[in-house]
Amino acid sequence: MKPYIIGLTGGIASGKTAAGKAMESLGAKIIDADVVSRKVTEAESEGFMRLKEAFPNCVDGDKLDRKRLKSMVFSDREKLQQLNSLTWTLIEEEIRRQIARLSESDTAVLVVPLLFESGLDVLADVVVTVSADERIRLKRVISRDGVDEKTALSVINAQMCDAEREKRSDYVLDGNGELSSLEAEAKELYARLANQ
Repeated sequence: MKPYIIGLTGGIASGKTAAGKAMESLGAKIIDADVVSRKVTEAESEGFMRLKEAFPNCVDGDKLDRKRLKSMVFSDREKLQQLNSLTWTLIEEEIRRQIARLSESDTAVLVVPLLFESGLDVLADVVVTVSADERIRLKRVISRDGVDEKTALSVINAQMCDAEREKRSDYVLDGNGELSSLEAEAKELYARLANQ
């Protein structure tokens, strides 16, 4: 017996977080790659020191300017690859540590935007994608993150397209509509998966 892992992915602003929270409300343990990423790049951590050395303009004292870093790396593919190579092993190690701490009766939701790109889909028993039209996600990113259209588009374009994610997933949730509709769909799917 081992914990049951649901991989949850989707493009930026597709509704992953809302779907994950809906599943959490039914008892799922959440392991969120974005939260892990912040943890492994906290001030004075190994991840922070790596970023400070590679992107000194994005560090002010012991604070990482995440908005500036995001803007920089998503407008330059080489810098994005550099960022990923500096932090991804640390993120993966921490995710594996968190999975190892689960009990065998747990059902966990592994929320990773780049689940397939990172190869972390191998940790999941089943993969769920939240899909939403690009124009809807674009509006959400601009509104939520306070970035311009160019920056928002560069983030969207740096990720795998929905069609490819859907093809590689076991289930697809619709992130186009109201949040309440997505949450209901996520809960219904979680209830089915957790009770298999």
